[in-house]
Order: sequence, then structure tokens, then C-alpha cells
Amino acid sequence: MLFCKDGNFKQFLIKKVPVVREKYLPSICGFNGYAHTVLATLFRDIITPTVVYDREILTLNDGGELAVDWLYPKYKGPQSLVTVLILTGLTGDSQSEYVRETVNELFEKGYCCVVLNYRGRGGVKLKTARTYSATNIEDLTEVLKHVKSKRPNSPIAGIGFSMGGTLLGTFLMSSEQEKNKHLVTGILISVPWNVKQACKNAEGSWLMRKMGKNLSHHLRSVVVKNKDVIFKQDNDRSLDYNIIKRCNTIREFDTAYTIKIFNYTNVYHYYEDATLSNKLHLINVPCLCLSAADDPFLYFRDIPVNEADNHGNLAILVTSGGGHVGYLDTFWPFTNNNFMLKLIQQYFDAIMVDKNYEKFVSL
Repeated sequence: MLFCKDGNFKQFLIKKVPVVREKYLPSICGFNGYAHTVLATLFRDIITPTVVYDREILTLNDGGELAVDWLYPKYKGPQSLVTVLILTGLTGDSQSEYVRETVNELFEKGYCCVVLNYRGRGGVKLKTARTYSATNIEDLTEVLKHVKSKRPNSPIAGIGFSMGGTLLGTFLMSSEQEKNKHLVTGILISVPWNVKQACKNAEGSWLMRKMGKNLSHHLRSVVVKNKDVIFKQDNDRSLDYNIIKRCNTIREFDTAYTIKIFNYTNVYHYYEDATLSNKLHLINVPCLCLSAADDPFLYFRDIPVNEADNHGNLAILVTSGGGHVGYLDTFWPFTNNNFMLKLIQQYFDAIMVDKNYEKFVSL
């Protein structure tokens, strides 16, 4: 189901992005959203080759560092003039299987790809205590300015997966984007539209608690690996290393660490600030979003379809299945020709040609 206000952008998607008219049939291997999510991760990890990037270590204004990984165009052509910036999920990096899969697909089509690895990710040690925040766009702003300095004549499109989609959405709603127009369009994949509800769902069943425990392990590991830097610079934040080490959910980690680094009074204030569903009207560049009704982090009732129906240049495509960043769609799962990749490729091929994105900017 495609949710978007009737008008030029919706008609553009229907005519120029064929996959939005197709019936999506999830692989029988993914018999529910949780299984689909896990199996898609395992299968992609097996079949998707490692990407050999050109890496830059970017020193940020506060002295922190992060890795920016580039894959330059395979050949010269219309797509080679476009730069696609990819934001990973909460614990991902440029070698996460869904990132490799996307980068390989776009590379084959001739696009220039660049992946932002959040602080502490991608094998880069922390220089300060700051890590990921869904609401702080300072690092993303610096990366975009750097990308623009290297490719000044290239329009930049963004893809955000999961909590990377939350960060991308937050940026698209910002005064920084409105003033400087860094990005010309965006794709948001499996966004947890309501972060508080997503965290609640992550603690709602035994299977989801297992997944949440795995995610919290990866969050904790950054603190453990960088504890000397973090606690050396801990002035008055009252971080407790022993409490952080015992965190078994994302909410517990955010309570013990994230909100103290980014000066929130409590975790629910942070989650409310990070929630996109009630702010879609602030996005004024064309934006295509993909969500599954069986996403175990956020079900259909939590997807802001009514808001999208009132938005002229943002559309949410909702599939019946697909899990969280899953979208296997063949009987034989050992293939990367999946629904999500087709959507990304077709949308960029349509929206970037002849600067079509300029037609759907709201003032």
C-alpha cells in the first residue's frame, strides 16, 4: 500500500518506480517478521561480498573522529554524478550486510557511494565520550559538508536504515537542511517511527528481548573498548561503568549512557525528541519510505500512514511482510535481488535523472 497525498509526487512514483505497483510476496523462509529479520541478515551475510572502500578518518570540530568510507563510481555516466550517502542502523557500519548489499547494487548502477560510520564504529576508536544520537545532527552535518567539498557539483541523496533512518529524517526536518539544502532526496528503510513504542516492542516478547539483548551488547561493547577515553573525559555526567556493563536492553543503555552524553533529563524525553511520526510536515524534499506491517520493532498501527496521506512529497510504501530491513522475496533466499534493492535502485534512477527532485520541493 502506498500512502501519499494525491498529487504529482504520488503519480510520479506510480509511473516511474514500477516496484510500488508490484505485489510483494515475502519469501516463505520469513514466516513472520522476527524470522524474516533474522534470516535476511544471515542469508545476506553469506552471499554478499565484502566491499573494498577508500577510507577517510574525519576529525570533527570537538576532536572526535569517525570513518567515512567511499566507493567511487564504476564508470562514467549520469549516475556517476550523483553521490549517495548511507546511514547505517544503530549498531551497524559500512561492512554490515545490508549496507554491503546496497552499496554493491548502487555501484553496479554507476553511483558514487559514501557510508558514514558512527563514532566508535567501523574499527575506529573513540576520541571523546560522544557516540550515536538519533537527534544530534552535528556529525552528519560535518560529513555532508566534507562530501560536498570533495564533490561540489554532485547532488547528494541519502539512505537511512532503521535508526539511521531516524537520524536522516531528523536531519531532513532541521533548519540546517532547510537553509543549506545539503540533500536533494532521501529514502528511509524500516524506520522506527515512534521510538518509545519501538523500544517497548523490543522488550515485549522473549524473542524480541533476545534481539534487544544482542543490540545492547553491541552498544555496550563500544563503551567497554573505549572506557579509558570515556571515563577520563567524564566530568559531571555521572556515568557508571558497572551499570552500563549490565545493560540488557536498548532502553537501559540509553538511560545509563546516551541521555547523559546528550543532556536529556530522561530517556522518554530523548525518545519523544527522536520520534518522526508527528513531524513529517517539516520534510520539504521528496522522500520515499519503506516499512513492513510485520516489522517486529514497529507494527502497522505505529506507521504514520495518515500523516503521509496528507503530505505532498513524502510517501510511505507499506508491505504486508518483510520484517525489519529484511525484504526477502524469492523462494531461494541465497540471492540479493530483493524488493528493497529494487525500490532503492528504481527510485534513484527516476528521481535523480534530469533533476526530477527539484519538481517536488515544498516551499
